[in-house]
Amino acid sequence: MSGPTRPSGVASTDDAASSQPHIIAIAYECGAFDPRLMRSGTASLVWNSALGLARTGHRVSVVTPAHGQAAYLREHHGASETGRSDFHTLPLELDPARWPGYPASPRPHVTTGALHLRRDGVDLYFLTGDHLDAYPATFYPDPADEGRDLRFCKPLTFQLTAVRFVRAAFGDEQALIQAHEPLHTYLVPPAFAADQSKSVVSTVATNHPVNTGVYAPQIRAALEYLNAPTDVDAYADPPADDTVLAAALRAHLPGTRLDVPAPRGYVSLLSLVHDHADGVDFLCEGQREFHAGFEGTPFEPRYRQLTVSAVAARNAHKHFVGGCAVSDSWLARDEHAVDRAEVLRGLGLDPALPTFYHAARYAVHHKGQLEMMRAVEQVLDEGARANFVIRCSAPAEAADPYFQSIADRYRGQLYLNWRMVGEDTLFEHAVAADYCLFPSKYELDTFLIAQGEAMACGAVPIATAQDGTRHFGHTFDVSEPDATGFAVARSFQEDDPLLTRALAERIREAITLITDEPDAYTRLSRNARDRAREFTWERSTASRAKRFRALYPPLPAHRPAAVPAPVPPAAPPPLGRANIRTHGDGWTLAYHCEQALDVAAFVDAGEPDLTAHPLTRSGDGGFGAVFRGSPPPEGLALLVTLERGRYHWELVPE
Repeated sequence: MSGPTRPSGVASTDDAASSQPHIIAIAYECGAFDPRLMRSGTASLVWNSALGLARTGHRVSVVTPAHGQAAYLREHHGASETGRSDFHTLPLELDPARWPGYPASPRPHVTTGALHLRRDGVDLYFLTGDHLDAYPATFYPDPADEGRDLRFCKPLTFQLTAVRFVRAAFGDEQALIQAHEPLHTYLVPPAFAADQSKSVVSTVATNHPVNTGVYAPQIRAALEYLNAPTDVDAYADPPADDTVLAAALRAHLPGTRLDVPAPRGYVSLLSLVHDHADGVDFLCEGQREFHAGFEGTPFEPRYRQLTVSAVAARNAHKHFVGGCAVSDSWLARDEHAVDRAEVLRGLGLDPALPTFYHAARYAVHHKGQLEMMRAVEQVLDEGARANFVIRCSAPAEAADPYFQSIADRYRGQLYLNWRMVGEDTLFEHAVAADYCLFPSKYELDTFLIAQGEAMACGAVPIATAQDGTRHFGHTFDVSEPDATGFAVARSFQEDDPLLTRALAERIREAITLITDEPDAYTRLSRNARDRAREFTWERSTASRAKRFRALYPPLPAHRPAAVPAPVPPAAPPPLGRANIRTHGDGWTLAYHCEQALDVAAFVDAGEPDLTAHPLTRSGDGGFGAVFRGSPPPEGLALLVTLERGRYHWELVPE
């Protein structure tokens, strides 16, 4: 689409309330008003954010793919054609290492259109056509299609088409563009950077690794195609160094979900967003702070080496917290209408027992479900008198046989279900629960709506002390007056025995508390309910709208000048004492640190990468290991696990 002419079917300013600034949301999903049109939690954020802004008088437009659901949108929601199509050529630049057998610069022709639907004061534009209607079942490309099928480029097609649609539909109108989820909208901020009639806010909904890379030639070609040329090479990372610490980081970080090193020729998509957006919007204060430096994670020293760290630092003045919330429909439900005993009996459970509840998609590592089920098995094997209601929504073929084996052994105490169900069922199960289990790992959760929903029903949380969910108030000391529940330390490894042990301990404590100290349990339950119910869309909308008004165009100089990047923080001083002693045909490493829970040494074992060797605990704060050969002349790196899921790298000798 080109030119300022508004496509027929697109609402004019007179068609909607315009007492407040016009907000245009660009989002890969916005179907939370109908569960059939929803595939991820991001859809809930997009829809509720748009709905809240519309209710406060903003004119709100949403641009999103139809995902092959055009017929359903027409039949069930009355969507109509806008009457205009767009024929254009995609400026694809493919990485030959990932697309063998394809030309480096294919130029597929695509034709796209748009459906219009007005719902609850929000104008929704569903883009249809080549690529955009691919993957109608999942909405998201199949990773196996990279290198095999150009439809894998659907998210890129969406970004290009969305920018063209906004330019054609809304021309030179003043508007603020809310670009949801940088992974799917990273081209939007630079595409509108020179447009004096549009400001752009990027809303960071999920914690994708900050160095998630995009092929630089592809970004360059796409932005030139959009008449927004950008110096992409400025975002390249410096060459990797060959220090002991760098080698240890390369060996360890792939398993942490924090680092996705891309080959040369790729740049971080978040660098584009930080530099070119007028505002970067986070869902909670903990998420914003986590992104500021990854403090206390194994990734922290690696982050300081990346270009994106300097780019983010010089744009820190743009960062703000717009917030997130428990849905209005959930908060409006009546807990007293749920018969707890009837619900539990219907699940084959004993209403007289304390009940623990977990509901999430099946994401065995992200959600800490492996450690959770091991802890459940452990306490049930010990004879614990408690119920567990575990929901892991997944395709039937994804059902975990280990999880199912525990459920089969403990029928009458463990109810396990793999189906996705509606809000009615989830609400009944949350009301019937005394505790909720959310031991998520890797800091991948941001707001975590499911935990807020359960807490809003009075379920006391046993949950990870993530930065991204600390707003829910679960702490390591349940005696604190404002505590809402029990915390377990955050985790950054796939199979974490420390997390399993901590979960089992918290479950035992929770059973004892509700049995022996009912008043203390009642205080936690009341605090949990009150805290979760503070997070409303009305509150989040007010926060976000205030910042949006401040960023509404025209801005002074439109794009604020960058401020100098602060000096990266110095590495913390050594925490412990290390000693290396040679003997016979080997050497011994001894390390002492009072605060350490676990220590791993990274040494050369003849493999291409260094190998992590856990040290054996030997007394209070003592750790050690015996190795063959000679100690490495250049030294070695230790990864020290501290209390509450904090981590520290230490070099020996320093």
